[in-house]
Amino acid sequence: MKIREGTNLLLGILFTIVAGVLLHFAYEWSMENPFVALFAPVNESVWEHLKMLFFPVFLYTLFEVIVLFKTSGRFLTSRIAGVLLGMFFIVAAFFTYTGISGKDFLAADILIFVFSVLVTFLCSRYFEVQCPGMHLPLLANYALLLLLVICFFSFTFSPPGLPMFYTV
Repeated sequence: MKIREGTNLLLGILFTIVAGVLLHFAYEWSMENPFVALFAPVNESVWEHLKMLFFPVFLYTLFEVIVLFKTSGRFLTSRIAGVLLGMFFIVAAFFTYTGISGKDFLAADILIFVFSVLVTFLCSRYFEVQCPGMHLPLLANYALLLLLVICFFSFTFSPPGLPMFYTV
């Protein structure tokens, strides 16, 4: 299947925003199903909300690998770097604005999520095109993705006592 990169980028952004928003409510809709808890936020902590970005990006990346045959180490390394930057943006932006204002605002949280999706996909594409030396072996990319998934799964049920894991 051949798809233009601009179209693919836009589809990835839209898919991630829609799927992320749906994930926000999935745990509640599932009547607190433990399996759904692995992929969807179970509380209002910043860590749990990172799932709204990571898992849709992960799923869209699987689509790109399987259907669009984007299997280069540079593509996967760029995507992992992009999603890590997007997750870092969520954490940094949330703690910065709540630290200044003393409270959180739903509109700001939504904007942070949308910007994090843009950061993820635009940085990923930039790295893929402009940084040809930025690549890890495929096995290292798969290991990084597996490590992230394990962290999300593990910390869902037994989070460490750090502010990022506190319910807001």
